[in-house]
Amino acid sequence: MKLQSTVRRALGVAAVAVALPLAPFAAAEELYFDSRDAMPEQYTWDLGLYFADAAAWDAAYAAVEARLGEAEQYRGKVGSSAKTMAAALQTQFDLYHALFPLYVHAHQKVHVNNGDTQGNEQSGRSEALYARMQSALAFIEPEIAQVPEKQAKKYRKAKELQPYLHYLDNIWRLREHTRSPEVEEVVAGSSLPGSGHVNAYNALNHAGIEWPTVKDENGEDAVVSPGQFGRLRSSPDRQVRENAYQAHLAAIARYRDTFAATMGSKIQRDVWLARVYHYPSAVAAALSASNVPPEVLETLLDTVHSNTDKLQGYLDLRRRILGYETLYPWDTSVPLITEGGRSYTFPEAWELAMQFWTETFGEEFATIAQEALDKRWVDVYSNEGKQGGAYSWGTYQQPYYLFLNWEGNFDSLSTLVHEMGHSVHGVLADRNQSFHNADPATFVAEVGSVASESLFTEWMLERTTDPVERKLLLDHSLSSIRNTFVTQIFFHEWEARAHALAEAGEALTADTLGNIYVELNDLYNGDAIAQNEYTNVYWARIPHFFRNFYVWNYATSFAAGEALAARFRSGDKSAAADYIKMLKLGGSVYPLDALKVGGVDMTDPAVIQSVMDRFGALQVQLAKEFELED
Repeated sequence: MKLQSTVRRALGVAAVAVALPLAPFAAAEELYFDSRDAMPEQYTWDLGLYFADAAAWDAAYAAVEARLGEAEQYRGKVGSSAKTMAAALQTQFDLYHALFPLYVHAHQKVHVNNGDTQGNEQSGRSEALYARMQSALAFIEPEIAQVPEKQAKKYRKAKELQPYLHYLDNIWRLREHTRSPEVEEVVAGSSLPGSGHVNAYNALNHAGIEWPTVKDENGEDAVVSPGQFGRLRSSPDRQVRENAYQAHLAAIARYRDTFAATMGSKIQRDVWLARVYHYPSAVAAALSASNVPPEVLETLLDTVHSNTDKLQGYLDLRRRILGYETLYPWDTSVPLITEGGRSYTFPEAWELAMQFWTETFGEEFATIAQEALDKRWVDVYSNEGKQGGAYSWGTYQQPYYLFLNWEGNFDSLSTLVHEMGHSVHGVLADRNQSFHNADPATFVAEVGSVASESLFTEWMLERTTDPVERKLLLDHSLSSIRNTFVTQIFFHEWEARAHALAEAGEALTADTLGNIYVELNDLYNGDAIAQNEYTNVYWARIPHFFRNFYVWNYATSFAAGEALAARFRSGDKSAAADYIKMLKLGGSVYPLDALKVGGVDMTDPAVIQSVMDRFGALQVQLAKEFELED
């Protein structure tokens, strides 16, 4: 499991009988703020829930730093007895438990304001402390791995080690891929300089590039930053979309060599680590960490490759509905109906989401969601200096903060539902597992949120007879499968091929990385989307590529989430209870075992094929809604 290489990432309700009232906006909802001080406070994070002020953070930092040597007393002795092993493990977990709030708090200050000097300084200090802690604790897992199998068998029965059995099993499972304490300490010490690529990427993407300005559909100036790009490329005005797309990608293209250098450094480190740990490839190392059979990934790729006709058919359906002769990259995110679709203020969206959570998953889920809003775990609106996208992130038995960039449309509402699925997952796992067993594997992390989002779209469909709304909801479901499932597999293939180039000793340049992307674009999209001069730099705007083989986990989680949602659709009365049980498991069991508790067997190829089958069926339904002939 390599706990040292993991920073807690949230997923995550407790029920409140009466929700606190939301203050309505007197006029049209403002979606972007030049200053965070101008935002309604109730829709901003209360970062004081982690640390009241900088002095409290500094005091906690000093306390953790003073404890760095606590584990040294166990060096060379970890495997000497069950009692000593248990003590060493608990010391390790206590130290990480104390460190992670420092790390999360500092980075989240920067996420909402990349110009926060104090936040940037604290982020750097927390990263350095994290690297030092990794080095200080690097000997523990190797010493456990060196315990002979006969002795390990006895330790599995020892009373002192019962709370740590899953963690220990994972170490002994990976025995042949664990190096000596000396090597592990060197690797751990390399984590800080080894993170330079992602720091450079973030600095360039969020602060270094002066993003261009275009006119939006209202004739107002709009900065095509990462945070605003999604909104602009969904504009009902095709010229705005094209201008935004071209301007954003042109800015990236100007730095293509810098992006390639940072990505190349990241990939070379992945390849180096795989070799250090005696894996045949970086992909094999990623699979081993999750204890997922290679066949699952192979089935994923084979299934999508054999169903590219459905992907290209969907793109062609969009082209026909939009009335275009040619579909361009800036046409893939625009709503199919540019007028008449419903908009949502955040308070309106929250009311809908709460009704859905309560009806579908029950009071336990809904209560935690309300707690998140009441205690200000949700940061809603965009502001100058805030990074783009959405996420949920927290640490053990602390708030799981939701990060949003609210745009007032159904996509934003759906994103809220998705991210709250993560936060509820984190809270339920933390309240039912110990620190070392709470964090779910990435392979499972998206399942609950995907199922929630998928079910929510259908829940909304069941409650509307408006033909415009129905078309938009159907297209949302289709776009979700394309963007969150198929595209993530596309991304995995890009990542795998790029790593294979490095493993073969080939150069990783802007041209070689761009060529891979163009080839895959041809494979997946065929002639359904016109090629664009910037297709070969699009990879540079995908931050997930800086998380080692994250996207294949995401795609597989999506398939499992859809399978879980199918249980609800079938009327299975035990689906909700099994879903909650699965969330409460956290990382206390292996990913495939957790999914089985939810009622999903990921070794069954039919699970993945069913996603593509649903993709095809939804296209037929959408074509009927638009009264199109085959």
